Order: sequence, then structure tokens, then C-alpha cells
Amino acid sequence: MKESHDLDGQVALVTGAASGIGLACARRYAEEGAIVIASDLADVAPPAVRQVSGIEYRRLDVADSGGWRGLVASIADVHGKLDIVHLNAGIRLGVDDITALSDDDYLRIVGVNQHGVFFGLRATVPLLEAGSGGAVIVTASRASLGPLPNDLAYSMSKHAVTGLVRSVAAALAARSISINAICPATVDTGFIAGTGRERLEAAGIAVMGAEEVAEGALVILAGDSTGQCFVQLPGETPEEFEFAAVPGR
Repeated sequence: MKESHDLDGQVALVTGAASGIGLACARRYAEEGAIVIASDLADVAPPAVRQVSGIEYRRLDVADSGGWRGLVASIADVHGKLDIVHLNAGIRLGVDDITALSDDDYLRIVGVNQHGVFFGLRATVPLLEAGSGGAVIVTASRASLGPLPNDLAYSMSKHAVTGLVRSVAAALAARSISINAICPATVDTGFIAGTGRERLEAAGIAVMGAEEVAEGALVILAGDSTGQCFVQLPGETPEEFEFAAVPGR
């Protein structure tokens, strides 16, 4: 069941918004009254994006720092502010043998999953701050909190993302900007295309829809936490993950 979360008049940017979690979040933010800038690699908005009222589409390669500068400048010119940034773009490779991971594939997954978050955060913070603050959500993964042997580079890149969220939170709070990571379990997106969902559920692995993650993102936006990693399981509200204390002083 959808809950109401008033985003009326807020300007939200969502990356990786052509499908999956990004599209679901862009749609929900628009439904709640936000002006949504949806970005992805396609030159023109895919049909699923064009069908949603309140969404503007901009092409962006998140791994390109110059592209980020251009996008933020465009948002500033058109809207004059930015209230919500959802750094969602991500890819998977499904490689479980480190000796089989090519340089190109390694650099590609790190470029999108890790550099894309860093470049995006660095580029958008000034515009968020200029508008008296805002909120950043990063789509991580439950695999960012533990091992994922069947996709080791993906897990590594997502661990880096949660490390950044936790490390930058205090400095951003001083600028009235919150930042949190949403770490969903297995989601029915292109990552498990075809009969993947059926195989996973037959193996006892619960799968959630992208729309459920979008609802979880709205719950996080409505809260007052920052620097937290929220685990989201199917049918449950996102909960803050409790990291163990680091030994020593």
C-alpha cells in the first residue's frame, strides 16, 4: 500500500532512471509532486519515462565527470535549485572468478557503480547547498554489507559506495544535506531478466519489485537520519544496518 509523502515543488534528480529501481523511484517522486529529472544513457527518453507526467529526461553517463558538470549547470539554469538527488545507476557483471575479469569490465563496473556516485555527489552538493540543503539517497545493495561471491566486482563497488556515504555524512550535515544508502535485497529488475525470478524463488530466495524499493526510498527521505545504510527486505520497511564497532581508538 502506498503512503503519501509530499514532495510538491521539490526538484529531484534520479540516475539510471530508464528502467528498474530508477524508473520506479522517478515515477513515485513525480506522483508525490516533485519535478523529476530522470537520467540514463539513451539519447532520448525511453517510452516508459515519456509516459510519466512530471519527468524531464536528460542523457548522462554517470562515469563522465564532465557530463555531471553539464547536467548540474543545466538544472541550475532551468530550475534554480535541487532538493533530492538519488544516485541509483548501477550495473552487474556476474563474474565469480577474479582471474576471468578483464580490465575493461573491471573499469566499467567501477566507473558506473563507484565513480558515478562520487562524481554525482561532488557535482550536486553545491546546488543542494545553494537551495538551503536537501537529501541524497544512494542505491547500494545488501551485497554492500557482506560478501557476494558470484559477483565479486559488484560487491566491491557497492562496499565502496556505503563507505562513502558513512564517511561524508558529517561534512554534508554541516551543509544541511542528508545522505543515506538504501540496500535492497534481490530486486526484480533487468539483473534477473528472463526466468531469473522464478529460479530464485524456487531456490527459496525472496524477490521484491522495484516499486517496493521506491516506497522504501520515500520512507528514508521522510526521516531525519543521515550517514546510514538502510537494509530493505521484501515486505518490510527499510531498517538501519548496525555496523560493529571498530576495535581500537
